[in-house]
Amino acid sequence: DVSNQLLEDAAYDVASEVAFDLAEEFGRMEGAAFVNGTGTGQPFGFMADTSITQVHAGVDDLATTAKQSTFASSLAGFIYKLPSPYASRGVWMMNRTTIGAIRTLKDSTGRFLWADSMTEGQPATLMGRPVVEVPDMPDIAAGAVPIVFGDMFSAYRIVDRVTLALLRDPYTRATNGMTRFHARRRVGGQVVKAEAVRALLMAA
Repeated sequence: DVSNQLLEDAAYDVASEVAFDLAEEFGRMEGAAFVNGTGTGQPFGFMADTSITQVHAGVDDLATTAKQSTFASSLAGFIYKLPSPYASRGVWMMNRTTIGAIRTLKDSTGRFLWADSMTEGQPATLMGRPVVEVPDMPDIAAGAVPIVFGDMFSAYRIVDRVTLALLRDPYTRATNGMTRFHARRRVGGQVVKAEAVRALLMAA
């Protein structure tokens, strides 16, 4: 709801600002649903799909140097759990906290697993494959799945049925001097090829 006085007096287009804010919020909600959605009234998130093969990390956290070394070795082997046709297009997905932890890991020769991009607009890489930050994935913790690796273009399908539709309604709250904006969007998503992705499961 926006007051009619604001719509009349504002120096900028309030309706456009409302549309922008709604689009941003829909995007945030969609992102969360594509990761953790239940499939009931929202997309079915890839983290909720039990058909995705889980690979055990061998440790429950990264609290010690020994655990970090074990985890680094697990990551190195994790890539090879994915079939070759998908691994060549694979990307790492994890949240910002996990990225911060991964950046410090080294292999057995003392080289960092993480490599920052030298080209503007290109993502950083982990063992040669791009890393995508996914805010709604869990942190590294006992029993959690903090990292997913795979060819998401093949694995997950997103279907847009109705793009963002905004309806301006000056009648419902007219007696209160307000204009109501109704926003609607329809989108679906689910895993269509589970063999194209793998999930890394921390020990309980």
